[in-house]
Amino acid sequence: MAAQQSSDTPEVTYLPPPVQGNADYRRYKALRLKNGVTVLLTQDAQSKHFAAAVSVNAGASCDPRSLPGLAHFTEHMCFLGSKRYPEENEYKHFLAQHGGKSNASTSMSHTTYQFDILAEFGEHALDIFSNFFVSPLFTRSGTAREVQAVDSENSKNLVSDGRRRLQVLKALADNNHHYSKFSTGNRITLPACVDDDDGEKKDDDNDIQKKEGGGSDDDHPLKDLVRSIDGNCDDADMAEYVRIALLAFHRHHYRPDNMTVVVVGPQTLDELEKWVVPRFGMIADRSSKNNDDENEVDDYDDQITPEKKEKWQKMDHLAAQMIAEAARDSPPVPIDAAKNVAHQSAFRAELQGGKWPVVVTTKPIQNVRKVVLLFPIPPSYAEPDRSPSHLMSHLFGHEGKGSPFALFQNAGWITSLSSGPRISAPDQNLFQITISLTKEGEENWKDIVKYIFAYAKMLCTVAEETLKLSDGACQSDDGSGKDDLYRIWEEVGKLDRMQFHQTSPGSVYNFAQSASQSISKYGTANCLSAGSLLNETRDSLPLSELLDFCQQIVPNNCFIERCSEGAWDEMEALYADNETPTVAPNGFAFGKQVEKWYGVEYYVSPLDESDVKLWGEGIGVKEMESIHLPEPNRYIPRSLELCEELPEEAKVQRIELPVSPPKLIVNEPSGRLWWKLDERYALPKAYLTVLIRTRVSENKLLPDESYQSSWEYDTKTSLTSELLKSIFADALAIDTYDAYLAGLGWSLSKTSSGFTLTCHGYSDRLPDLALKLLKELTSPSFLEERHFSTAKDKTIRGLSSFFESRRADSLAIYYRNLLLNYKGNGVEENLEIAKAITLRDVEKHHSMIWTDDDLSLEVLYTGNVSEKQARSFFSDATSVIDATRSHVTQNGASEDGISDSWASVAQQEVSATFIAGPLERRLPAGEDIELHFESKNPKEENGAVVVTYQSQHEGFKGKQLSSKETLKWSACVRLISKMIREPCFNELRTKQQLGYIVSSFYDMSYSTNATPLTTSIDSLTVYVLSRKVEPKDVAARIDDFLLNFRSKLEDMPSTEIQDYAESLAKELTKPIRKLGTEANNQFGKIRRYAPETLYADNESSLEDIPFDNAEVVAAALRKLDRNMILDVYDSLIMKKESRSRILTHVYGRTFPLKEAPPPAPSKVYVTSMDELMEKRKSLIAYEPHSNYQRTGTRLLGLMGRHRTLQYAAAAAAVVGVVGVVLFKGRNDERKQTKI
Repeated sequence: MAAQQSSDTPEVTYLPPPVQGNADYRRYKALRLKNGVTVLLTQDAQSKHFAAAVSVNAGASCDPRSLPGLAHFTEHMCFLGSKRYPEENEYKHFLAQHGGKSNASTSMSHTTYQFDILAEFGEHALDIFSNFFVSPLFTRSGTAREVQAVDSENSKNLVSDGRRRLQVLKALADNNHHYSKFSTGNRITLPACVDDDDGEKKDDDNDIQKKEGGGSDDDHPLKDLVRSIDGNCDDADMAEYVRIALLAFHRHHYRPDNMTVVVVGPQTLDELEKWVVPRFGMIADRSSKNNDDENEVDDYDDQITPEKKEKWQKMDHLAAQMIAEAARDSPPVPIDAAKNVAHQSAFRAELQGGKWPVVVTTKPIQNVRKVVLLFPIPPSYAEPDRSPSHLMSHLFGHEGKGSPFALFQNAGWITSLSSGPRISAPDQNLFQITISLTKEGEENWKDIVKYIFAYAKMLCTVAEETLKLSDGACQSDDGSGKDDLYRIWEEVGKLDRMQFHQTSPGSVYNFAQSASQSISKYGTANCLSAGSLLNETRDSLPLSELLDFCQQIVPNNCFIERCSEGAWDEMEALYADNETPTVAPNGFAFGKQVEKWYGVEYYVSPLDESDVKLWGEGIGVKEMESIHLPEPNRYIPRSLELCEELPEEAKVQRIELPVSPPKLIVNEPSGRLWWKLDERYALPKAYLTVLIRTRVSENKLLPDESYQSSWEYDTKTSLTSELLKSIFADALAIDTYDAYLAGLGWSLSKTSSGFTLTCHGYSDRLPDLALKLLKELTSPSFLEERHFSTAKDKTIRGLSSFFESRRADSLAIYYRNLLLNYKGNGVEENLEIAKAITLRDVEKHHSMIWTDDDLSLEVLYTGNVSEKQARSFFSDATSVIDATRSHVTQNGASEDGISDSWASVAQQEVSATFIAGPLERRLPAGEDIELHFESKNPKEENGAVVVTYQSQHEGFKGKQLSSKETLKWSACVRLISKMIREPCFNELRTKQQLGYIVSSFYDMSYSTNATPLTTSIDSLTVYVLSRKVEPKDVAARIDDFLLNFRSKLEDMPSTEIQDYAESLAKELTKPIRKLGTEANNQFGKIRRYAPETLYADNESSLEDIPFDNAEVVAAALRKLDRNMILDVYDSLIMKKESRSRILTHVYGRTFPLKEAPPPAPSKVYVTSMDELMEKRKSLIAYEPHSNYQRTGTRLLGLMGRHRTLQYAAAAAAVVGVVGVVLFKGRNDERKQTKI
């Protein structure tokens, strides 16, 4: 399409392009338009999407004190139409129709807008997008409605511990400093709502906000300002002033020279330049022009009186002054300008009594224990590559041997420690050390702080001695340790540079957003490389600056936050009998405080002088032996070479190649090895996944009276597995931290299939790490009391605060899942069982895993790895497992009494082997199940409704595993879910303003049946978080929307349906850009379908694993017609006699649950846990209605050959045993299973 442009093409100035990493295959062009907009054009030839972002160098720091949240409100308003595209939802509708998405965010210093879309539709989307900045509408109706969205967003944040603690931090700041400003805003701070036409309880909402903090309409500071014009101020005046201030803010800050634009797509750089220059070149600098030229303030209704018009024009003059004055609060964003900014911290001792340290105590909603040390230090914003705080973060946050973390973890005091700048701005730097505590750690928190200060003192000593010795250049090589800081600096630089050069590009959507902000700080040349230490050497260590910074990690430059229920109780007891608060010499009153905007209570209290003195004195010589600087990192790769077996043409990145499936190169009773040499990414990295398939991860073998045995889900077993996983992570944290720093990551997870060990990163040392972890996992030596106590404590705290800390929509999904697919009986039962688990239970469970006679390995090794290397690792891994099984069976199990337990079970007849798997229950057709529960979160104002439609037709699994009819059905459900997403948001969120969270999505789940089948289940979910109307009315509005959408679907042009289908098809088949994503996708198929398809006498079953599902579903989407879509829509949603629906309502403070709804035909009401569990007993496991007449796998033949499978299929409706029942186990003489 033709761009909106002036007669002459604006001139451009070309800027230095970004410094690129070796693995970055994109092409760049940087330029500045004549009007001042900075632009980065990026060609990503491998991308199927086009993305763009605009970053404005203005955020909440620029808000006027009398209009908190104005920058955030401007962000919301920019999306609501432009003069060229006046329809409010035209942008989102076009994106949704063509596989796109959008977002925006406001920080203290930036407001950033972004979108992506299928590449062929990029130009038109960019035209709509650019006009938001050329000529936004900012209509009065939109202003009144969108402030409700801001208010809903704020109400969502009220139950977030992170947000609440942020507001306390802001309350501690200097009120005159820009950081103290309330960034979100609400309907009180932005009084743009004249009235409400949907019946929500505005007055009650205001009452709630008064209790929480934030004042009210009556005492708004703008009232006096507006009254100063003519002595009057009504709601309409206030609303108009907010809109006028909005326009003034946009006019002042949304200047071309204050904007950065990034576009990225497969188009050539020249084509992208043609798209961008005329469009963004049209943005005018309105900051110095008269409003009369812009039609902003004078687009009045004809009924507006001349007096009112004159008043509003005077408002505009006042608003412009207010915006200009507030703008001076905020420091400049570019580092060149930031170098001249004076250090002005928002945090000073004089603000809290004149003497630090002080303790700030907060009460969390979640059951956490934290101590946070905060230190105002000089800003290093303008030195991203030579920042002392970067090196300090590395040292204080290190988790290896000799670190504070290691000392505290070995003592059983902490679960995590992190450090780094909490705030990094041109005018201030707030360094933060955050420590999560155990119960014992909280009792010893003062000792923890003492050791932190001792570590800081040790760093100062080393820095001073190194500085004296070298005088800025290292000369010592005598092993005295004076060289350590140089070694560490060199190591940090090497790892940062390696990361920069060995990371391939990610999604264009995320890149556009991050690059736009980075350019505004660092310029186009350094926007990608800033902070990667590319040009730093051993001799560039900022030693003097490091010493200066470390010397400020002292008690009298520190304030401490304690965040826990225990700390809060201490303060409550301390101040309960103290009617006269302690007052500092400067008049500051210690004791309980109330934060203004959220109403969060917190304490500020002084510390005992004796404690401060001990912290200043440090620790003894013997104690100092336990802490030291990090040792050399033994996991740094020795080589970054690509595999010798890789063909020459594959040594360059080829993301455009289709993803090929891995090869099954070992298929034995003990396990399977899948391998693939990467030919797409050309990086020295690999991904290794080891699934230890075992029934013991969450199931227990139980005998019955008929001397038969069956595997059944057992909550204690599942929780014990979770504890074992957490214990392992805690035990290996110190020893594997260097691996993490060197680009190697790992995790251990528990699923219904067993335990999965995942390792990824640079291929050179990856198998060494994986084998080490596997050996550690099989040995019981990591099962120590301190790690067990830490893991159990964390589990119990999470369960005990579950209901009180969750948002209403999260609770709604929990109750739905408890009915639909949870195997246990819920959080309450889990908590009681978890409390009773002992270390001895975990030790026995650990041994039981290795005595499972059906245990096997499922391994996927992919990336920069040869077949020989993969086979070698698999051989070593199976040897470790076999040795462990042999040892436990012969020795450990008998010692634990486990052998006797297994022998007792083995004497009974176990006619079938059990394969564990997920569960989903089938909802009855023609029955609506309504769940109604009250939120137990005392801060939750919102209610929530989650509506889920479960398809009665089984979902598509693969072309060899499902029928063509099933493929079409699943494709229709996917497409319907995509088609309703934007209209649902537009109707319920944008127009009706029900709440900030309005969403709908497609979900695919699985249920393992009592035959060797995994059933796929399609569902559609719509959910809303709202405090505007009560949940039952929200549910009714969702129903109305879905009913109306049915009519729209009937009338929708065929071309539009095809556009939706094509965009979804392309979205499913877009190139995978990361090895980890590819590996996870492929292993998900292997884990789920290998037991079903791979058995000894099925010659071609390997082809049945659906690695090509995305392509198959995409092809089906392109063939769908309106009638098929309507049939599925009616069956899934509209026809009450055929649909399966569950509606979950959770009630918050605004609309509490009053009484159970009256009985109604075809509806089941559940209002208690007992009723929920009783209803769950009546639901059967989801199993297919079809006979599975498939084209590929020989499952029916298999069932004909194995009588036990026939029996199993006949018993498929029984829901006591969750899993797959197969033939005899691996130790059976027939050896017919290889799982």
